[in-house]
Amino acid sequence: MKQLNKYLLVGMSFLLLFLLGCQSQYITAGKIYIEQDNYDEAIKQFKLAVEAEPQNPETHFWLGKAYAYKKQYEEACKNTEKAFSLDPKMIENAKKDQRFNYSIIFYMAGRKHVENKEYDLAVKRIKRSIDLDPKNSASMNLLGFCYIKLEKEDEAEGIYKTAIELVPDNIDTYINFSDFYRMKEKYKEEEGVLRKAKKIIEDPAWFKGADEKVIKNRKKQAAEVYVAFGNNLLKQEKSEEAVKVLTKAIELVPDDKDVNFNYGVALFDLKKYADAIIAFKKVVLLDSSDAEGFNYLGASYIKVEKYNEAIEAFTKVIEIDPENCDAYINRAFAYRELGDTESAYNDAKIGTECKKKKENK
Repeated sequence: MKQLNKYLLVGMSFLLLFLLGCQSQYITAGKIYIEQDNYDEAIKQFKLAVEAEPQNPETHFWLGKAYAYKKQYEEACKNTEKAFSLDPKMIENAKKDQRFNYSIIFYMAGRKHVENKEYDLAVKRIKRSIDLDPKNSASMNLLGFCYIKLEKEDEAEGIYKTAIELVPDNIDTYINFSDFYRMKEKYKEEEGVLRKAKKIIEDPAWFKGADEKVIKNRKKQAAEVYVAFGNNLLKQEKSEEAVKVLTKAIELVPDDKDVNFNYGVALFDLKKYADAIIAFKKVVLLDSSDAEGFNYLGASYIKVEKYNEAIEAFTKVIEIDPENCDAYINRAFAYRELGDTESAYNDAKIGTECKKKKENK
């Protein structure tokens, strides 16, 4: 009976259309089709409304909304912008609308342009997204990315700073901002950003009251901060602190290959070779094709004078990457230490010729 009443109501609504003006008829019909999730028909009706009254902002506004429901975000933005140009007051109305997030529509259109590497067009859409919601962290981060791609470094730095000022607890912004400084090789500035992020993730209040899904996501974000911070400290040759930071990352994501690799590098730099071996063994266990992991594992074995194990590790490197010149030379060293001069000579010869060949390219 309830379903029948619904269709009777729809039928009566269409009957009323004939009593209304042309433009109002099309808009009313379009709204009904939206209620029925029939977005194609809604778009047709709103297009007729635009043809009937092209200077009426409502027609463009509703056409934009129908495209948004259809997930055709660029068309949605074009029509919404037309409505804004005809009546700037509609911008404020869109900001206040609690039922429909116009900022997200422009963000989605911008993201599509980013996927197509159309960064100038993306900037235009993302700026409007931020205009509609000044605290939209996702839009500010995407805008920063676009500025980097367009080599507008001052603008990129500025939008990241603004994002942190307006939404100081958004970890993604800190990670993206630190990446920006890392690419510029401004490691001190990168460290400063990551220390602020570290302070947030280590505050018990950051996890307090969050549901299981949010906690899981925040643990992942925390691990990203620790990894980025650990890498930063390694670049500044602060290996001891890097180990402490990366240990926290491993506690959060124990099976992450990159975290274990960077942890191993930090331990190697601190000459804690036995501990480094454990880390690099975990790396190659997680990824048996990681040549660099086997290379560091072999180097660590040499440091503790386990030459047979070192030979096995360097042999794996050569199997994975036959043009890894250093692996032959390192294996030659291990053979020599075991007294196998013939194998040492052969490997040393191959490694030296390999390096000469690469130098002459």
